[in-house]
Amino acid sequence: METIGRYLIQTELGRGAMGVVYRAQDPAIGRWVAIKTIKLAELSDEVERGRLRVRLFREAQSAGILSHPGIVVVYDVGEDGEVTYIAMEFVGGPTLEKLLEADEPPDQQTILDVLRQTAAALDYAHKKGIVHRDIKPANIMIAEDGTVKITDFGVAKISASQQLTQAGMVLGTPNYMSPEQIQGKPVDGRADQFALAVVSYEMLTGEKPFQGEQLTTVLYKIVSEEPPAPQRLNPTLGFAVDMVLGRALAKDAAKRYPTCTEFIAALEAALNTKKGWKALPRGVSANLPTAMVHKGRMTARPAAYAEAERLAPKRTKAWHVIAAALAGLGAVALLFVAAQRYFLPAPEGTGAAETAGPAARQPGSSAEPAARPAPPPSPAQPEAAKTEPQATPAPQPPAPAPAQAEPPPVPTPKQVEPPKARPPEPPPAREQPLQVVTNPPGAAAVLDDDLSRTCTTPCSFQVGPGRHTLAVTLAGYRRELRIVEVTSPKELFINLTQPTGTLRVESDPPGARILINGELRAESTPTTFTLPAGKYVLTVSKDGRRAEQAVEVKDGSLSRLDLQLNP
Repeated sequence: METIGRYLIQTELGRGAMGVVYRAQDPAIGRWVAIKTIKLAELSDEVERGRLRVRLFREAQSAGILSHPGIVVVYDVGEDGEVTYIAMEFVGGPTLEKLLEADEPPDQQTILDVLRQTAAALDYAHKKGIVHRDIKPANIMIAEDGTVKITDFGVAKISASQQLTQAGMVLGTPNYMSPEQIQGKPVDGRADQFALAVVSYEMLTGEKPFQGEQLTTVLYKIVSEEPPAPQRLNPTLGFAVDMVLGRALAKDAAKRYPTCTEFIAALEAALNTKKGWKALPRGVSANLPTAMVHKGRMTARPAAYAEAERLAPKRTKAWHVIAAALAGLGAVALLFVAAQRYFLPAPEGTGAAETAGPAARQPGSSAEPAARPAPPPSPAQPEAAKTEPQATPAPQPPAPAPAQAEPPPVPTPKQVEPPKARPPEPPPAREQPLQVVTNPPGAAAVLDDDLSRTCTTPCSFQVGPGRHTLAVTLAGYRRELRIVEVTSPKELFINLTQPTGTLRVESDPPGARILINGELRAESTPTTFTLPAGKYVLTVSKDGRRAEQAVEVKDGSLSRLDLQLNP
């Protein structure tokens, strides 16, 4: 049986850019382990190979100090000939990558469980000063009991550093890397948060936010372009999901959430605004195009739209009915005008040319009217003839007969003004839903200062069109006020912030360690902290000398604490 170090190799579990992973047994204690080999021997540069070997041992040893249920434990690191290996905890379950490759996407509960556990494990590592740097579905494992475990701590840092520097070889995938990693800037836990946001985006939409056929294209998009809104790919998601993922995917790490746990809590609250949300299978929008008509021509659209529209909750069709009614009124008005013009009798006193239609008024046509006889005398003319003597007219020379009698001019018909159609009355103003989501959830939302209209977030109000005010309060957080203009269904996402103050800590002598409420901080005196408002006990110590003092941090305050160390 083949061995690596003291471990007995049983089966091959998988292959990756860094090497091969085996299932093996430690014969000393009978424990099953996963052995990951590292291909350092394939590096042609001996200096670089030696440097990476030192880093690998150092990073693996650092990862070995992590003791958390959500992190795969590193047992051993060593070399066997030209093979460098790491022995780690064996997890009897699939990776998230395998889960996402299935025909059916994970359900709501599975998605939230995976994200919550991953975020908690990452925050634990970040507090220990360790950044994973290569969070992706292949490095997230799901045990048989549902426990999520992150693997490749320590190895990931080596992998990430070589992705952009080793000629002719890309280790791992760049789709999950943060902008600061690509640009070679210092990274902290927010780089892992960016990668976790990419994983969340992919789990919900079935697509990676940054894609391209060339490596340079993907890297450029991560650094310079915004991803498509998740709701555009999966309409079952709400607008609040776009906002949460947009913040976690911010190019500037300072604009992301303080911790991974806060990010996932905000994402869960945003998802809860749409009770019927459902994830889409991986690649469905790229592989199954459907058709839609756009401005008179047929275009392709991703099948994700068709699938998501089938899953999305049915919306009311009242506006469709109103639109059809307005169109019908318009058609009736046109028919009425036409009938008035061409079919109704002309008003009294108008000629036949007014009602005969356009053809009757064309000169030279067969329908042109003949000369009209002189109108009969009015009734007043005979009375005048009885009372006044008629004078004998003088003889007049006969007028020459005209060659052809010209008919009297046809009088121009009077233009009949068609009656104006009355415009349809606008539909009565309808109330629209206003959905309110907060991070964290559970806040009290009051609409228009009316205490009778209060709900606990995430929740929804029915409001009339116009401007409204919203006040949101939650114990331990600042009160938030919003002015909302409602013209259609609207979703409002509010990120609550804790009241904070600034505390400057100095000591004599300087360089002392600092404990806040018994927790050791990485900083030493003198330094400045931004802390949530509240009461704290600060302890500073150096060379066996220490000092302790209680302090209260108020919202927006700037306090200074100068401690004299006593033996």
